[in-house]
Amino acid sequence: MGQRPNVLTPDQSPQHRLGYVIRELREARGLSMRDLAAKTYVSHSKVQRWENGDRPPKDRSEVELIDQTLGAGGFLIELWQEIGRGDSGAGHVSDPALYVSDTSLGLATALSQAAASDSEGIFVPRRLDDGTVVLVALDRRALLRAGAGITAASVAGLPTPAATVVSSVEDPFGFARTATESWSGLRLSRPVPNFGVDWQALLPGGRSMLGSQLSLQVHPARIEGSRVVVSLPDQRRAEEFLSRPHRSLLIGAASTEGISKFYALDGRAARGKLARNGGMYEVTAPAAYELDDLTYGILWAVSNYDDALQADDQALSETRSDLKAYERLSSSAVSREAAPGLNTVAHMWLGSDFCARHILKALPDLPELPAFWTREQRGEEASAWLIFDHKYPYLRETTKALGSTSTRAFCVPEEVVRSSPRYERILLFLAVALMESLGIQAQFTSDPAYESVEGFVVAPDKEAVIANWVRGDGMWHVDVTARSSVVREFTIAARDVHADSLTAAPTAAGRLRALAQYLDLPWSWLIQRCGQLARYGSSGLIQSRSRLVSAAGVDAACAYVASLPADH
Repeated sequence: MGQRPNVLTPDQSPQHRLGYVIRELREARGLSMRDLAAKTYVSHSKVQRWENGDRPPKDRSEVELIDQTLGAGGFLIELWQEIGRGDSGAGHVSDPALYVSDTSLGLATALSQAAASDSEGIFVPRRLDDGTVVLVALDRRALLRAGAGITAASVAGLPTPAATVVSSVEDPFGFARTATESWSGLRLSRPVPNFGVDWQALLPGGRSMLGSQLSLQVHPARIEGSRVVVSLPDQRRAEEFLSRPHRSLLIGAASTEGISKFYALDGRAARGKLARNGGMYEVTAPAAYELDDLTYGILWAVSNYDDALQADDQALSETRSDLKAYERLSSSAVSREAAPGLNTVAHMWLGSDFCARHILKALPDLPELPAFWTREQRGEEASAWLIFDHKYPYLRETTKALGSTSTRAFCVPEEVVRSSPRYERILLFLAVALMESLGIQAQFTSDPAYESVEGFVVAPDKEAVIANWVRGDGMWHVDVTARSSVVREFTIAARDVHADSLTAAPTAAGRLRALAQYLDLPWSWLIQRCGQLARYGSSGLIQSRSRLVSAAGVDAACAYVASLPADH
């Protein structure tokens, strides 16, 4: 640093003064021009032009990103505003002869001088990785607001605000690091210009899901009992973010005993909860909306299904009407080519809806109480029971039509469990809990030999209803048959799983606990978290846009799990 006399002189133009400070802050952070270019999503030559004062940043959002990246506390924004006003260069640094120095300077002394100074500018120390202390030109007010981003322990005798430790500029609350480490498929990016968006989140898709996109704004929060209070210091920015129609999440970051936790609130729900507290806007959310595998799984599934179905809403409605002719047939197998313009999730919804209506029509004619078989293995498939608008009503109607308890068999091999992320296993568990809440006894086999069995309803040894849309060759395959070979195959499969079910137990709580153990999910945690979420419902966490998506199944499943004994 001593090889070049870095002097800030009063006669410099505002753009050269801005470039000077950008350069000094960049070097103090140990960043090269290429590093800064990568972090601000511009070219290396553009950073050169900034620092030379030849061509300053054009818009405020660009300056805000540079300011955040370099930890300038708003000082760069003020310098940039001077360019637009055409201000002269005098008056921003108390002593223009000060150089960036490599001599050690007491942090307490420098901060105390800043607090006592009447000038707007101050040179403050930054300690580099090798222990060298450098002086960096910063705005005095920014220094007093946030300790100038100096990562040091509290300084004795100084007011608390002056000794604040500021974390990474790119991820000030650690949200991006925590989220991407917790959910490997999640992708976060910082948009430029940001238009009020801190992070753009790309949720992963699946075997049929297409992926989804969320806009995020992250703010500090505090815990007050069972609620989280999120502070929104910039009212204009918050309102701009929350007023847009796209899917958005407000994220509150709170630290308890050194552990950071994050809480999510749907943007539309947050918009109606904005309240002023003194000079600050705040939004209150339930602590139950903590982001973990339960809430992330719900966000993931609802967002994926909701966005895909909303995207094809009109075409899906027209296609469903066009396919009504198949309802008059007792047997049909419809390929996806019958609806070539629809996405894979729309195909799933059509197949699920058709199969549900096919079974309900055939149930009254079955000669005795049937056994059900379903092909869902993963959370992606099973979450349809929780989210598709027709699935929960279908379960209730089948229970009512039968007038008795029934059984439903699943084949979930161990390899499927091992390869499924935890949040998908939770969704599978909740789907089964929803069935158990209606008196449907779930039975499980891990034998891969049963993976190819189609979805069916069988009156043992007498008649069978085939209704399959999961992992089939087309959108659906349905039939009603008394053919002995088919009925016999289904009867044997249902009896085998019933006789040797992985979840065999005399009570629903026993069966669900056995399922949780097989899926490697902590039982007491499931009871606790489902109970917390059930008290508030999931609508504030995520609100659906498509009329074909409903959170009623999610809420019913969580409420039922919460009612089970934790020490069973």
